[in-house]
Amino acid sequence: MSKKYRIIGPDDPNFPKMRQRLLVTWLKTILGYLAMGGLALAAFAGFGFSYRFQMGFGLLWFLVPVLSWWFSAKIAIAMTKSTPADPSNPEHKRLLDIVDRVYAKSGLKFKPPVFISDNPLPNAFATGPIHRQAVVAATKGLFLTGMTDEEIEAVFAHELGHVKNYDVAINSMLSVISMIFFMIVDSGVKVLLSGIRIFNRDFGLKEELRSKPRGFITGVLEWVVMFLVFQITGQMTKVVQMFVMRARESAADATGSLMTGKPCDLASALIKLVAYVEKNRPRGREAELYRALRPIMTIDPIFDARQVDPAPSSLWQRLLRFWKQLQLTHPPVPERVAALETMNGGACTLPKV
Repeated sequence: MSKKYRIIGPDDPNFPKMRQRLLVTWLKTILGYLAMGGLALAAFAGFGFSYRFQMGFGLLWFLVPVLSWWFSAKIAIAMTKSTPADPSNPEHKRLLDIVDRVYAKSGLKFKPPVFISDNPLPNAFATGPIHRQAVVAATKGLFLTGMTDEEIEAVFAHELGHVKNYDVAINSMLSVISMIFFMIVDSGVKVLLSGIRIFNRDFGLKEELRSKPRGFITGVLEWVVMFLVFQITGQMTKVVQMFVMRARESAADATGSLMTGKPCDLASALIKLVAYVEKNRPRGREAELYRALRPIMTIDPIFDARQVDPAPSSLWQRLLRFWKQLQLTHPPVPERVAALETMNGGACTLPKV
């Protein structure tokens, strides 16, 4: 049995801590947007408007995150092979009842349909472009972790927090800005290369800028330059996107805690989730599949652990660790638990697993 935590209501002295935590996550999100916008503006300032923008191909890239946002619910359901929960199934009925209780506390106007997947790895997710089109789902593995109804309720409060905060739209629109930045840099670098004799060739520019076809060496050099540009710009945008994504996960923790008034229930649930994942970590080809699913999972099934690795001794190892942390989709579970305990106003009685 889990410890019955007191409910932190609006009159509780710890209630402002949850709101403060939520405010911090929104400030981080704004910071991430400013960083991505700054990259795009810097690219405009550096390359100006003199290049020819490949609108047909560019429009396609802009549409990818927009379409992913609008069809996010259908994509997530298809990727996880989820089906509607069956009220006649006792396990499904348990899930439906839990979601009903969370929805009643969420303040949402539209109740999302509930789906369930036979996937053995524990997870719950909520997604959708707008509140009216949101869905929630759980995997069969969620019920193998030994979580109580209160802990599962806290997990779904976190997931409905994503819906309430429009996190799918926030992450998708950030991807649009990153696409704009990348295409400006891509086209601008091509213009710069066209001004260098060895790279001078048809980049789709004006007739007077075209010259003889390139040779083999020129083609290789151009490929190397463009590959390096792609890698650098890709990593820059990825770091910013992951920063915002982690902020949205923390925001969902805070929003879910405001719904239930019991941040310790979520802290306890996270400990049980990560303990189960550590014992059943996906490997090989399965791990590669879960890399694509990481953003819609409650915890990161590839990297999350109960304990933070001790600080490495060498500077190189520290840099590698820092770089790895920059690219995580979720804050590490120990950090999330510490933040939840701060919102609780004291340490939670966590399960020994």
